[in-house]
Amino acid sequence: MALDLTTLSPDVRAAFIKDGERFGSEDTLDQANQTLNAYLTHGSKLAPFGFVAEDAAELKDARDALIEAGIGRVSKRTSKKVDTAAHAAAIRDGQAIRLRARSVLAGAKRALLLAGKVDAVQKIDVLLGLDSVASDDAEGLAKQLDALRTALKEPVVAEAAKTRGGPQAALDLESRAQALRDAAKSKAEPRGTPVETETLDLIDGIIVSLTRTAREAADAAARELGEPAIATAFELSALYKRHAKKKAEEPK
Repeated sequence: MALDLTTLSPDVRAAFIKDGERFGSEDTLDQANQTLNAYLTHGSKLAPFGFVAEDAAELKDARDALIEAGIGRVSKRTSKKVDTAAHAAAIRDGQAIRLRARSVLAGAKRALLLAGKVDAVQKIDVLLGLDSVASDDAEGLAKQLDALRTALKEPVVAEAAKTRGGPQAALDLESRAQALRDAAKSKAEPRGTPVETETLDLIDGIIVSLTRTAREAADAAARELGEPAIATAFELSALYKRHAKKKAEEPK
């Protein structure tokens, strides 16, 4: 049975969303799976303590809704890791060509100074002074590379730098700047529309509510039945191991 979110009253919906906003969907999915696995073993003992089969079925439906939305998909996580690695490599390569281009310009500046090209020397000084620190932001670094390439393409500078690595540096600056922008675009995954985000928060909140109810029932059952393993199985360790949205404290 699919999870029907349309039957919730506005107040209940708002309460679930508020609670769900505190947790990442990867965490709530992990917790749902953990609780459902525990229910397979100990579920029959929880009904007298407040968590029944209908609750477990609702939890399964909520878990399935997250999976259907793409949460926990291995290919999605793998793609994100690849994008992150590509972004880091683009930053590293961009900073390397920036350093090389600045060195080329410094060499060209000396040649221009000796040739009496004061205006060109001053322009290089201004550029090197403005961008004295490499940006660790992809777009910011790409703009620095653009500025260096523009300087190297100036005819008088290009002439002074043509035997000092200038032509190759200009080509590499262009390709590395594009690589930075491509990597930044791939890494920046949109969080989704406001409606999609709210729906995920709502499902997260439902899962949090159900897994907490299961935990409370398990604690009571464990004490009365003298079976601490029940409480251990229903711990909320997946919810409170990390927080993708904001810090939350496990209820006592």
